[in-house]
Amino acid sequence: MSLTSSKTYTQKDIIPGFNNFGKDFEKVINSGIWSEVQNDFNFCSRILTVGNGGNLAVCDHGSIDIARLTNKSASAPGSGILASSLINDTSHDDWVKNWLSISIRGMSDELISRTMLIGVSSSGYSKNICSALDLALEKGCKACLISATKPKISGDYNTVILGVDEYHTSEVLTLSLFYQLIHAAGFKCPTISDSTKRNVIDDYQY
Repeated sequence: MSLTSSKTYTQKDIIPGFNNFGKDFEKVINSGIWSEVQNDFNFCSRILTVGNGGNLAVCDHGSIDIARLTNKSASAPGSGILASSLINDTSHDDWVKNWLSISIRGMSDELISRTMLIGVSSSGYSKNICSALDLALEKGCKACLISATKPKISGDYNTVILGVDEYHTSEVLTLSLFYQLIHAAGFKCPTISDSTKRNVIDDYQY
């Protein structure tokens, strides 16, 4: 059986949520609230990213590339061992907040002030993410929520509303925004062709 298809796809054939992806992306990065998020990202030297399920995978991916491609430190609680341990100690609602507490433990006030927590929730109703963002502000960090729709839980942190209704669109758009943060902070997101030409591995900055 041949896997080749001669079908020409039209707008109605494209999976819902991706037919206006470019416009959705441009709308977000041209908003006033995104400018504030970008400024916070540029200012901070340490970036922490949190989410649930697929959003946590996006955050894990985003934090790895922030650490790889910029001069910033970045991390996400992507380990299932870590998550299950903290959940077992307290509850699902509190584990992300407790991870944040561990992550900033022993840090100076100055370093905490240059730490940013980016939380991702498709529904805007993830209590564990929103409570962690509240704690981040309380401790003196920068904080931002990226939500697909208008959040059901409000906070004093910056809130970026993607204006999309599909989980897949929200997740892919969020990952794209992580790369936009890197790019607009003055760092380079390498092309595949440039990467394949290299035959050495550079030391990371420290």
